[in-house]
Amino acid sequence: MSPHRPGRLKELTGFSFALTLIQNILKDSPGLFAVTGQPGTGKTTTLVAIAKEAADLGLPMTFVTDDKTFSSKIELPEDWDFQVVDVSGNHQSLEEAWSEKLNQVPLSSGIIVDLLTGDNDEAVLAALKRGYWVFICIDTPLVGIDITYNLQGAGWNNQDILSNLKGIVSQILLPCLCRNCAQTFTANLEDTRLIYPDAQQPKKLNREVGCQLCDERGTKGRCAAYEVLWIDDQVRPILTEYLQDTTLHRPPATKYFSMNDCVRNLVESGLVGIETFKRKVFQNPLLRLQHLWEQESFRSAQIQSMFSRFVTQQVVERIVSREDFEKIVEGEKRYVTCLFCDIRNFTTRSESYSPKDLFLEVNEYFREIIDLIFQQEGTIDKFIGDAIMVVFGAPINQTDQELRAVQCAIDIQQKVAQMNQLSNYADPIQVGIGINTGEVMAGCIGSDRRMDYTVLGDVVNVAARLESQAKPGQILIGSTTFRAVQEQIQCQAVGSLQLKGKSEAIETFAVVYLQPSRI
Repeated sequence: MSPHRPGRLKELTGFSFALTLIQNILKDSPGLFAVTGQPGTGKTTTLVAIAKEAADLGLPMTFVTDDKTFSSKIELPEDWDFQVVDVSGNHQSLEEAWSEKLNQVPLSSGIIVDLLTGDNDEAVLAALKRGYWVFICIDTPLVGIDITYNLQGAGWNNQDILSNLKGIVSQILLPCLCRNCAQTFTANLEDTRLIYPDAQQPKKLNREVGCQLCDERGTKGRCAAYEVLWIDDQVRPILTEYLQDTTLHRPPATKYFSMNDCVRNLVESGLVGIETFKRKVFQNPLLRLQHLWEQESFRSAQIQSMFSRFVTQQVVERIVSREDFEKIVEGEKRYVTCLFCDIRNFTTRSESYSPKDLFLEVNEYFREIIDLIFQQEGTIDKFIGDAIMVVFGAPINQTDQELRAVQCAIDIQQKVAQMNQLSNYADPIQVGIGINTGEVMAGCIGSDRRMDYTVLGDVVNVAARLESQAKPGQILIGSTTFRAVQEQIQCQAVGSLQLKGKSEAIETFAVVYLQPSRI
């Protein structure tokens, strides 16, 4: 049997981003490039293909092995130096022979070692410390950054790993979908999201069925799936934290091609069936880190999408980083200040304006007041026609929430007055504002298709009623809000108002503020 001739890397990976990552790793400073997988997964073929890429960049190659039959198994390029570590006929140990052989390799050359073993691990580390590129296979079921356990088992300390590890390619072999009996079907949403995590509705996938041609397995032949990690200055702090306390954060997308993403591509292209993905990848405990990262990434994306509509990006980041973040989503009691703001006589305006002019004016108004709300770090709960509901004190704590809310209301009234002076509005915009403070239930309401953060409770209802009682240009606040701001904000007692839906009258105060001088 003639030796196997490994192809080019682009023929093996089939994924342009994985190839680009590998090429970027090879352009980095010399270090260890490990190809990992279980025995029989074809990782030596991948190792040689990667070394060919390095050779294309001008790096001479020296292949070193203690397998005397290696050349009969795999055909190497003719311009590579091929060395066999052999202890027959001398008194050297295999460890000493490896050390001597690697010491003889010119420093200008890259070193390829077919397999990391207890006989050569010290010699390999010594070669790395002398500044060589070393390309090596590691037999392990572990994937990606987890292969550092193998290096630690070889006696390497954390500094050895951090200083020398530059790239990891892990690979597994998966059963290919039998083309003869593959069935295209509309998957349920749960299975759809295994392949398309952001999907909002079921999609068509391929599944294994079974026929005589594939011995009723539904699969025929095998294909390789890869994970690629580039460990550069941006990723190394992540690896440092992992080695110190096993805390592992997802590497940046520009430095990492995950096994999950690779297999998803294989499923999308029809090479692998959904049941194979579920059995061999999704349920694989060795890929637990990827599953956790993806869940965290999906949750973060949902939160980003949900909260970025209501608060500034800085506040979104503070929300996601909170240790009690789950309470925000699941629901909790919060002490908050609610603000309602409404344009007066909007119905009349809508009857006298064209739709284009009406929405142009209203959107200009909302652009201005939303900026003012964000300046005070308020959370926009919802828009209700021409009205807006804003919350202070949720989802993040604000010890001065009452003052923020009242100052925001003053800013809005002053901005509206200024807009009226500068505009050519046929009718000046006038708004009424109501503010109330107290305990509410806060959390996320909706479904996977649409989720909103909101607050519920009597405090909200009273704020809305105060807004409905406010005259144009007026800010009405409840007694709890008043007591919190009376030292900083001038207010006048309005008396006790009988509000709709309340059996008892509500003590109410009007905020006194300066109108902008006429322009």
